Amino acid sequence: MFNFNSSVRPTRLLAYALIASVLGFQSTSSFAADKSPWPQTRFEQNNYQTTSTVADVDIFMSALMKKDKSLQVYLPKNAPRTTETGQPLNAWRLAATGKDPLRVYINAGIHAGEVEGKDAMQLIMRELLQGKYPEIRQAIEIVTLPTYNADGADAQDPANRRHQPNPEGGVGPRENAFGIDLNRDMMKAAAANTRWMLAMYQDFQPAAVFDLHTTNGSYHGFHITYEPAWATGGDASLQSLNRTMLTDVRSTMAARGMPTYDYGNFRYNKDKQIDGWESAFSTPNLVSNYPTLQYALGVLVETYVYRTYPQRIEDNRLYVVELLRWLAKHKDAVKQEQFAARERWSAQWKAQTARLPLRTEMTLAENYVFDVVDPIKDANGQIIGEKSRTKMELPAYVAFKAVDEIAIPQGYLVDPAYAEKLRPILEAHGLKVYPGSARPKDQSLMYFHESDRQVAKDTFQGIFTVQIKGAWKDQLPEKRAGYTWTKDTLDRALYVPLNQPLGRLGFYLLDPRSADGLVFWGYLHAYYARGKGMWGEPPRQPILAVGGITNGVEKAAESRKPERVQE
Repeated sequence: MFNFNSSVRPTRLLAYALIASVLGFQSTSSFAADKSPWPQTRFEQNNYQTTSTVADVDIFMSALMKKDKSLQVYLPKNAPRTTETGQPLNAWRLAATGKDPLRVYINAGIHAGEVEGKDAMQLIMRELLQGKYPEIRQAIEIVTLPTYNADGADAQDPANRRHQPNPEGGVGPRENAFGIDLNRDMMKAAAANTRWMLAMYQDFQPAAVFDLHTTNGSYHGFHITYEPAWATGGDASLQSLNRTMLTDVRSTMAARGMPTYDYGNFRYNKDKQIDGWESAFSTPNLVSNYPTLQYALGVLVETYVYRTYPQRIEDNRLYVVELLRWLAKHKDAVKQEQFAARERWSAQWKAQTARLPLRTEMTLAENYVFDVVDPIKDANGQIIGEKSRTKMELPAYVAFKAVDEIAIPQGYLVDPAYAEKLRPILEAHGLKVYPGSARPKDQSLMYFHESDRQVAKDTFQGIFTVQIKGAWKDQLPEKRAGYTWTKDTLDRALYVPLNQPLGRLGFYLLDPRSADGLVFWGYLHAYYARGKGMWGEPPRQPILAVGGITNGVEKAAESRKPERVQE
């Protein structure tokens, strides 16, 4: 009856067919003649009593495909087709009507209790096919996966997120079936969903990525809060354009009666008085921050949790459409800035001045007048009224500045013992990986000298994360290793040069000091998180740096030392 993802099991096909029958969708033959009415979503059919399941979205989008062949099922090359539990990762691609379009990926449902993005995307795709936004259709090509957390999308329960007004059928849980918060997984890529998204980056190469959420925190007057891609080490000019887009859209929406502002929460002083507004994260493990390391714009969209379910869907729909309008209008400027950002990275290497920050700090962006709401809540935490609403002009710490900027090496060598474990992750991110024998032989080998190591006392994402401090030096650490680096192991190692388009990303994945890299996420705990019971000689360092750089200038050839290999 409908075109389904080939990975969906026969039992699911039967279930989907039953749901289609209940919802009253037309047959293939009637759609072929294009005389059928436009399909309705599940929540439209039942007057917002339930949010969509994976099957509901698939049936609705399949019905839309019958109306316009420019909408197709999207299967990224080399991507998982399902989650680990077998739930299909169903995505769709809508071709643009014009030439050389800007490509935009829109993600929804990553936290399955935050449902309005998933439901709004169905309405937006239908409107685009109905011809309501011709300027978007002409300039923008869209890929969307509305039920990104496919495990959670179908685990609907009225007990989930009771503080937000939900449909009677309830909403899904935040995490996937393994307890992974998928919005903290972009760097370590532990989940099939994340590997799907990384494959999408390589296949679709989006110029912008939206991630649709719902807020959890402060009682404020904004219908939508947003955040640009602030990942540490992103190109500053590209990030500036990202912020310009969002402030432009803020002005447009304000004129239409929709208050929006940068995502954040009220900040309190020691006397528990509000003294500011501050943002949250600048780590690339978030879906909306990661794009800046792929030379794309990113947008976190947070719908205000305390508005009604239909209101939240409508707010999301209006805001996402306006983002797309801005991108359509500024298509050429976005493409030019993306190209310029890549050129700036290449120019740093030509000038031998490649530098990146180890971290960022929140900084003052502006003073802004906020509505501070004193709510009346019911037993579930839902707002049923307001005691007062006060306007306060507050400093807004909603930007980030780079700190601890350092010169970076030519590249990294990864111990061949870890090759099978790390190569798939590095290549999934789009990095070029070579055999160690391809490293520049005239460059010194650098060894990491730790000055501090902090292993977390509790798990995050099921991992005891580790934070490392120290510096690269061209001399061996004082403590002897039980296994030596030899010329053979150097040649068989993985070599990841940073002088490549995604070298920024390679630095934050592989440098031991990275606050969001593979060392932090436990991929090399056998070396970097050895406990007191491990009293023998440690193995050799699993990551070496290639090429010494001091004060941003490569060491002169005469000062370079030959490879220091333990004998």
